[in-house]
Amino acid sequence: MTEQRDPTDLDYLTWVAEGRAAMVPADVSARLLAAGLLVQTDRDKVDRQRFELSPAGLDHIRSSDQ
Repeated sequence: MTEQRDPTDLDYLTWVAEGRAAMVPADVSARLLAAGLLVQTDRDKVDRQRFELSPAGLDHIRSSDQ
């Protein structure tokens, strides 16, 4: 069964894919991390968390293109 996602999840995942992870609200990034769609990499020079797509997050974006 496919888990139901918030319609804006794809937008936020796209932001991460485009290098705009810092724009994703903290509550959303925490939810996407917990769902396994993002992985935390490190913190940048101004102490913002940095994220990248997990394989599952990349699959989620790819499946939306079909």
